[in-house]
Amino acid sequence: MAFIEELNQQGNFLFRWRSYIPGLVLAFSLAYLPFVPFFGNVYTKNLYWLGLAFSVSLLGLAVRCFTIGYTPARTSGRNTKQQIADLVNQTGIYSLVRHPLYVGNFLMYLGPVLILRDVPFTLVYIMFFYLYYERIIFAEEYFLRGKFEKEYLSWADKTPAFIPKFSGYVKPSLDFSFKNILKREYPSLFGIIVIFTLFDLIQVYFQEPYLHVRDISGIWKTFHSLFFGFGAMFYIVTRLIVKTTKILDVEGR
Repeated sequence: MAFIEELNQQGNFLFRWRSYIPGLVLAFSLAYLPFVPFFGNVYTKNLYWLGLAFSVSLLGLAVRCFTIGYTPARTSGRNTKQQIADLVNQTGIYSLVRHPLYVGNFLMYLGPVLILRDVPFTLVYIMFFYLYYERIIFAEEYFLRGKFEKEYLSWADKTPAFIPKFSGYVKPSLDFSFKNILKREYPSLFGIIVIFTLFDLIQVYFQEPYLHVRDISGIWKTFHSLFFGFGAMFYIVTRLIVKTTKILDVEGR
């Protein structure tokens, strides 16, 4: 098998599992987390750092939401079995970067990694992400080039693959759809809430050995209960709406 076909085969395999394998990053982060002291050795200061990392993950989610809010059906999605594209997205965020969803993914996973405050671990994450998504991007672009040929090449020549440019924005032809975002991104928001709640609980448990979770102050417990409770309720209600109704269905999305 020629190397180009081998790369395409590897990319298509990873494409089918792209939602799960990056979870290894979170697993390694969790294993390392008990050995990470509070920022400045003070819990309140650590919360500021946690908030910064949380903001990075939310920024990644915002990039995904902005992308999905304008995209039509059968282009950018959660399909896992095979490559799907009825057209080449060239407007909106796709006029600035070819793979905005993966930019969003990178930032979403970077948030928990930053909690560890470990430069080598962060660099390993960046390298892992690069090698992992490089093959997925290769497979996607191999498919798009074969299907759309000159139209794709013309767009790719002027649009960077991963690091966005900040000029030449083309307004999308479709209106922004908040319903489409709710329908497709509610698991991502809940996932971020779960991860950051869990990371904070683990740090408290291991960095305050005499302050067990059941003994934590009322304000701290109330905040986490509300934070996680909101996420869980939002996830359950939205999932029920998506699975049992067509309220969030949008024609052409």
